[in-house]
Amino acid sequence: MKKLGFLRLFSCLPLIAIIIPDITETLINPEFKVPFTHVVASAALISIIGICTLIIRYQKKQGLKMQYLHSQA
Repeated sequence: MKKLGFLRLFSCLPLIAIIIPDITETLINPEFKVPFTHVVASAALISIIGICTLIIRYQKKQGLKMQYLHSQA
């Protein structure tokens, strides 16, 4: 689970590095078109972050179930 947390963290950093310049350029220059590669890369990073979050949440839930079952025995 620790590795998934690191993957999620290090997926956020490039996502921020892509989004911030695009947003500022769009605010400064309304005619600016966001490159298609930025859109694809952002979508891929968002999906990686989402998948990692779901897996981490599922693993924590399973861990809590196991703790509950052990405490009942």
